Amino acid sequence: MKQRYLICLLLAGVLISYGIQYLPLGEGGASGWFALSWLVFAGMVLLSNLFAWVRSHPKNQVRKQTQRETVLTRVRQNEYE
Repeated sequence: MKQRYLICLLLAGVLISYGIQYLPLGEGGASGWFALSWLVFAGMVLLSNLFAWVRSHPKNQVRKQTQRETVLTRVRQNEYE
């Protein structure tokens, strides 16, 4: 899962760097509001993928550790039976 977040983060960065060249940032009216809203949504995509990528690592370590502990407790229980 961690690789998926990293790939999405990189793709979003590429799309933003490509799209920002063509946005009419200095204009007023509907086109200016569209450019601003596009940048806000693109920033939210970047931040959400970055947050998910950062949070994915410790969760996997905890999950692996609990799986090891359950296996060890089962082995210990089977030794005493």
